[in-house]
Amino acid sequence: MSAVELTRLQGWFQNAVVRPSLLSEHIESAELHVLPSKTLTPSERVEIYADAYLARLVEVLTSDYAAVSALAGCGVFHELARRYLAAHPSKSFTLSVLGRHFPDWIAGADGIERRELLADVARVELAITRTFDAPRENALRPADMAALPPEVLADPRPRLIAALELLDLRHGANAIVRALRNDEDLPSLDPTRTYTLVWRKDDVVWRRDLAPAAFALLDALAGRSSLADAIAAAERAHTGAAADLADLVPRWIGEWSEDGLFAAME
Repeated sequence: MSAVELTRLQGWFQNAVVRPSLLSEHIESAELHVLPSKTLTPSERVEIYADAYLARLVEVLTSDYAAVSALAGCGVFHELARRYLAAHPSKSFTLSVLGRHFPDWIAGADGIERRELLADVARVELAITRTFDAPRENALRPADMAALPPEVLADPRPRLIAALELLDLRHGANAIVRALRNDEDLPSLDPTRTYTLVWRKDDVVWRRDLAPAAFALLDALAGRSSLADAIAAAERAHTGAAADLADLVPRWIGEWSEDGLFAAME
């Protein structure tokens, strides 16, 4: 067998394994290149490899989306995972990005019971994965914040760490994920708008639900607004007294500094 022929054979076998939906198109090639066993045809032997490959990918998605799997049920989740993989086959050398489109796929797919709820739970779990894998960088410590020069403090423009995501959700998905991961009683599954911060500190991923004004403030900072403009965004989202917000903003900034959310103050 020549090198060209070997390359073609390897390409055929890879396609038959990683794209099992196309296996029927390669039955003739299976008959040419694979010997039958006592009980299996050539194409059936190839299908074993294709099924094992797909099962491994479903296993990865089950690990990344354990809360979605628990909420949907194992059988339903495996069906969803296989449908997702048909629409988004693995194309990367690393499996860490395999499920990056899963929440959006759930949100747009037909025939999924409690679709919006599952999509929100998936968004929380995806944020956990992405923040864990985000680039490492040093965060400003509270002492660093206190030592900033007056010209920076006069009109600061905070830059947030890369390992941070903000989620505007239709359900209490963060509480649901926490309950499922800790084997606790589930909170209400009814729709309720929540705002969740996910970030990494010292190689640990943390999550916290935020008040609407706190979310608006942090979201504006994530969009590279100045602190003054971010506070204005918080004022528009705040439903209480303005005096209360004047006390809350410094407290939030202090908490976020302790949490290591600020990479720089520019």
